[in-house]
Amino acid sequence: MDLRLQKETIAVKETVLDSCFEQAVETDYILPDYFPDIFRIIKCRIIPRVVSHSILGNEISGDSKKLTYELEALIRVWYLSENSKVINCIDHKMNFNKSVDLSIESRYPEIVIYPRCDYANCRVINKRRLDIRGAVTTKVKVTDDKCRKIISNADGMNIQLKKNMILYPGQRIITTKKITVIEELELGIAKPPILSVIKSESKIISKEHKAISNKVVVKGEAQIDMLYICSKEDEHGIESMKFTIPFSQIIDVDGIDESYEIQADVFPASCDIITKGSGESTSFECELVVFVNCIASKSISGDVIVDAYSTNYNCQIETDNLALESSVKHISENSIFKNTLTLSDNKISSVIDCGCEITNITTHLSESGDCFVINGNMNSYTLVETVDGYPVITENDSVFEIKIDSPENVSDCYFEPKISIIGCNYTMAGDSSVDVTAELNVDGIICKKSEKTVITDIKIDNECKKDCSGNCALKLYFAEENEDIWDIAKRNSTSVKAILEENNITSDKVFEKGMLLIPIIS
Repeated sequence: MDLRLQKETIAVKETVLDSCFEQAVETDYILPDYFPDIFRIIKCRIIPRVVSHSILGNEISGDSKKLTYELEALIRVWYLSENSKVINCIDHKMNFNKSVDLSIESRYPEIVIYPRCDYANCRVINKRRLDIRGAVTTKVKVTDDKCRKIISNADGMNIQLKKNMILYPGQRIITTKKITVIEELELGIAKPPILSVIKSESKIISKEHKAISNKVVVKGEAQIDMLYICSKEDEHGIESMKFTIPFSQIIDVDGIDESYEIQADVFPASCDIITKGSGESTSFECELVVFVNCIASKSISGDVIVDAYSTNYNCQIETDNLALESSVKHISENSIFKNTLTLSDNKISSVIDCGCEITNITTHLSESGDCFVINGNMNSYTLVETVDGYPVITENDSVFEIKIDSPENVSDCYFEPKISIIGCNYTMAGDSSVDVTAELNVDGIICKKSEKTVITDIKIDNECKKDCSGNCALKLYFAEENEDIWDIAKRNSTSVKAILEENNITSDKVFEKGMLLIPIIS
């Protein structure tokens, strides 16, 4: 009788790439003719965003796969001209392309690209010329499912199998979708006309998703924060406006159904405001671009073979260590943080705008080992008008900490959260101080990790038969306390079932020291 093996495929998540790449952002900028001369810089920012990404490779030539992404750096400079209190805004875009070799073949990659601005400096060369220097660091992580073949069952040649029931991930289905929403809007009656837009930023304030046959429906709302100049003559002509834009998309995902666990990450890519007509305008167009990363997965329970031997033949086994993970709990929690900003050399007449940025996010286990601790930096800023009528930026950088409890043993879990700002408000705290309150959302899945040694192949030499009888049908064996019956059977080339039946044992371990009868199987 030949040995018959039954194999199963397990998808194991592996990290293909986990690196950071720095990109210098440098330009010698000359003002267009229609811009007034520069007298004083109020604020210089570099706002990075990922425009597109893809994995390319030549299947015919066998070239290695490459991750290619395009990074856009929006340089935004606010400045004042001489004898004026009206903010002028320079928006200048620079695009960069980056290609990274991937170490292994990537079939169903999950790509996470997170750019952040490290610094932005602006130096006035003369009234029409700026020297802008900065740097952007982009964190890139690519994971993929590597398929492993394992033995799930075997039969023939008196093979004995030790099985364990495990929960393992099936093949993940990963899809990335770019959603573009264009809305035409009108200013309210109480709002003055738009002369120029100096700020347009978006954040996702709500999202939901649902899986149906071969499709995922994603919908939600984005909040747009807009700041605009409303008059050339009015020195106080800065208006702020907040509005929401709904988005929805049906994403085709072959093979998905309601049994899958869906993780849909939605994040804004860009938000552009285009005014209608020339001069002052009461209507405008908002073009919102968001990315959706959809990951569908489901856990499968099944038997795997962790040890094997034949009672009659010499047997060789091949093993592999599998790093398995399973989702424990989806986390979506909000936290409130307050930062106080003070204007040291003047008094504040009014607050025009406020905002926050978060950087340097790290996640680690607490010292007590009972929760995850998220640390980061929060840079809060306000655009205020002083008592003498000039616009001024106040900033303050502070650290924040968020603790996330885990329902499982934290030492066996990991957590890679996504932190986003879903709200930012202010209150006056005195003549020269403003309290900025930010609401952060922590979103992610706590996953449990484990390592399991499994058998990937069994080989039996059918020409080399064991001689285990020793001219006897039974052996006496003195067992130690808590000794495994499987180990006893394997050493004596018999079966676990035979030992259990002969000694009237129902457990897979020996509870106390004693003598066992070992039947010999021929």
